[in-house]
Amino acid sequence: MSSAAIVESDLVEAIFEYILAEFPEIAPRVAELKDAARKEFSGIETYIPRRSRSARQLLVEEVLRLFNGRNPTEVARRLGVSRATVYRIIKTSGR
Repeated sequence: MSSAAIVESDLVEAIFEYILAEFPEIAPRVAELKDAARKEFSGIETYIPRRSRSARQLLVEEVLRLFNGRNPTEVARRLGVSRATVYRIIKTSGR
């Protein structure tokens, strides 16, 4: 297979594959929308967080509610996060 035949997938392609699977009615406009997305966001390094802001806030509230000063491992296990995440939340919340 030649290198020209190998199409390297990028973030825009992956996002639009997902969107097209959910909303097939936009198929006629996909090329136009991809071009617009590339024009708008080209050259920008982007971080996509694992959790939304609201989900992050719920996690912070739950950590603060459960943490008693001596149970970071238990809190981490219960919430499915690392101990480092528990400590980071505690540190940034000012507790």
